[in-house]
Amino acid sequence: MILLLVLSTSLLKAQEALDLTPYSIQVESLEDAAFKSFMDKRLDNTQFVFVGEQHGIKEVGQFTNAVYNYAQAFDYKTLCVETDGVMANHLKSWASANNSLDLFSQANKDFTFSIPFYNNSDDIAMFKNVVSKKGAVWGIDQTFIGQFRFNFDYMIKTTSNKKLKAKLIPLKKKAEEAFQVALETKDFNAPYVYKYDKATHDDLMNTAKSDEEKEIIYQLWKTHEIYTYFNERKIYANNNVRGKLMKRNFMRYYRAAQKKTATPKVIFKLGANHAAKGLTRTSIYDISSLGSELAISNGMGSLHFIVMGISGQVAVGNPMSPEPIVSFDNAEQFPEEVQKAISSIDKKYYILDLVPLRASKYRRTLSDGFKDIVFSYDVIVLVKDAEALSGLK
Repeated sequence: MILLLVLSTSLLKAQEALDLTPYSIQVESLEDAAFKSFMDKRLDNTQFVFVGEQHGIKEVGQFTNAVYNYAQAFDYKTLCVETDGVMANHLKSWASANNSLDLFSQANKDFTFSIPFYNNSDDIAMFKNVVSKKGAVWGIDQTFIGQFRFNFDYMIKTTSNKKLKAKLIPLKKKAEEAFQVALETKDFNAPYVYKYDKATHDDLMNTAKSDEEKEIIYQLWKTHEIYTYFNERKIYANNNVRGKLMKRNFMRYYRAAQKKTATPKVIFKLGANHAAKGLTRTSIYDISSLGSELAISNGMGSLHFIVMGISGQVAVGNPMSPEPIVSFDNAEQFPEEVQKAISSIDKKYYILDLVPLRASKYRRTLSDGFKDIVFSYDVIVLVKDAEALSGLK
């Protein structure tokens, strides 16, 4: 008993003595030489970089852009984002044009709530940067909840299959009407995603002829399945099916890219949970675990960031919200070790290298919350006075 008390006291003292300063840097600008040096060391011999974000703040796009720029020296070209393949192709296409802002704005006006996370003027710069460096944009997620009418419209405009087109036109109208009801009633159960039934899906699949159209239709059914699970509060099934879909979609891109290079390198910009290694807070092994193990099997590694604001303002991203921008304060949500460091942050970006903290002499002293972060991510980036994403005109 005395021995246990001595050990417990020693551990508490060690925890109090843990100083994160030696493992962190602070920079006002992501162009700072200290951050470049940090990135150069960690990008060496990597195949994948995951940027796990707090949605709705502009600094995450700026951070991803900076990482993408530094990663050019390490043969990275591809940016993988949290959209479906149809939207990813459009994001790149719009970003390639001289009037990018106009194209994004018009699409957002015509198909409100169809562009997940990127219906803002700030991230356009990120996509334009990828295009300027002749990079690719991959979209591995489900089709967004309000996006059915966008994808129907795309197929109507591009198909040479008259029978398929004839079936899609009334479906697009139904999707538009359902979304209008959702806006007017603020009912998240109203969008067409919940009305898309198996008979309609099978009919479209049997009518489609091209591989692209069959793939788009396949994704619509998976989207229906994922959102239905969420609506029924079957949260594990919702996340599990979505995680499997993201892995499946990623590997389609990856295998195609392997025709040009044996080990394609990819930078991911996804929600924070998707970027975590191991069992996530949603109780699944997400796309980041696949990336981590795939990189290891190729004799390389992966780099996993979590980027969050300490406090500031965030864009809600919900067209039904009465307030498009709200204030937030995440400080109390961080583990106690991080909370203690916050008072010392006096620059825009606080960058903490988590890898050294996995060593055995630290492991037993970390709080449970901090231990989860340390073993799920490689680097935590905290943003002081975060700014909300700017809306489109």
